[in-house]
Amino acid sequence: MRRVFGLTARLAALTMVPTLVILATILLALHSFGEYRVTVSQLSERHTHALMTASRLMQQSESMQGSGAMLLLADDHFSRRQALFEIADRREWMERLVNELAVIRGEAGSFDDIERVRDQLMVSFDVLDALVQRRIDLVGLLQQAPDESSDAQLRETERLLAQQMRTNRSLSQDLNVAIGYHVSGIRLDIRDAAEQMEQQLRQREHALKGFALIAVLLLLATAFHINRSVVRRVVKLQRVISRERPAPHELKVEGSDEIAQMARSIQHYVYRINDNERRIMAMNRELDFLATHDALTQLRNRHYFERECNERRSDLVAEHYCVAMIDIDHFKTINDTHGHEAGDRVIRRVAERLRRGLPESTLLARYGGEEFVALLPGLDIDAVAPMLESIRHALESHSIELGETALRVTASFGLAQQLPGGEFDEALKAADEALYRAKRSGRNRVMYQWLSNDDSGDAAYG
Repeated sequence: MRRVFGLTARLAALTMVPTLVILATILLALHSFGEYRVTVSQLSERHTHALMTASRLMQQSESMQGSGAMLLLADDHFSRRQALFEIADRREWMERLVNELAVIRGEAGSFDDIERVRDQLMVSFDVLDALVQRRIDLVGLLQQAPDESSDAQLRETERLLAQQMRTNRSLSQDLNVAIGYHVSGIRLDIRDAAEQMEQQLRQREHALKGFALIAVLLLLATAFHINRSVVRRVVKLQRVISRERPAPHELKVEGSDEIAQMARSIQHYVYRINDNERRIMAMNRELDFLATHDALTQLRNRHYFERECNERRSDLVAEHYCVAMIDIDHFKTINDTHGHEAGDRVIRRVAERLRRGLPESTLLARYGGEEFVALLPGLDIDAVAPMLESIRHALESHSIELGETALRVTASFGLAQQLPGGEFDEALKAADEALYRAKRSGRNRVMYQWLSNDDSGDAAYG
């Protein structure tokens, strides 16, 4: 009996030690995948939320320019106050998003640059409002009693308005750069967290391998049935989870003991990890798309257009090209009368007409609000003007059905041609001025002008 008891005791001791090792391995594996799940959840929720907030902040910054355009186009004090209400609403949203982003990032970044540029932009809009108010008053005086002094003041005010709009665009670009800095910081945080997580997993992987090796060595000293029923299953499972990307179907679940429960837990976590990874990749693709495209029209956005034109500046100088600015007529009235959903349909319809009516080589973008811009390389005004007139006529001829209402939509076009050696900014400015003349001339028309070092001229369709 003493020999049997001794053998039983040694067998019990040998069985207890590998059992404890196996349990420690299970707990370590579950803890590791639990931490992995928490980290992935943080990456997919906190950082993704931060990226979306930064993107919304950038969109609000770009929409501020559209509000500035509404203020610039105001021809009476009522329209000016409406534009100011829109600007105030954009400003409130920007403040909310900046505060929300500051809460998310905490001490990870400083928002002094964003707040400074935002305050400068608001001051610039105050200056713009004063100039618009002055222009409205001068126009009223001229309508009552024409006067050369008032006319000169009006021309000077128009010049200052154009200069102030350029200042607004420059500040908006600076604000987007400051926001982009935080977007880059968020992406770096995601990368650092992923690298740290990978390092921790490697450490846990080494620990799992060590525990498994000890368990195998101890189980070899026990009975064959223990080796067969426990060790082989643990080793097989360990080999699967030691891979960089274990496949869920490879984690075979057999039986109902602790090992099977561990396998099911790991399989569940692997499914969750793979699903979260796919979600993060899909979100990254969507964010990459939104960084260069307008979500409503699927056209390129203003940021991409300006960056692309800046990169192609040297190539543009060496070739003929045209620049067109397009603005939907009475768009605010459409929104106020039929609602924002109808306004979105109008914007999409105009974008589709532009996409189908212009060559594939055209760099077409939504410039802000209801305004679009197009760069047409290798073409002159004689080739582009008929295209724009055809698009204008198509918009005018085909109404949009809104329930029982048929909405007739028109647009104004400004076109300029730049000859070799000219700067792109000059052509863009000329197209914007042509668009402004089209608006002042009654809308629903194509106004254009040629540019060269010697002379200039303008003409119109519509």
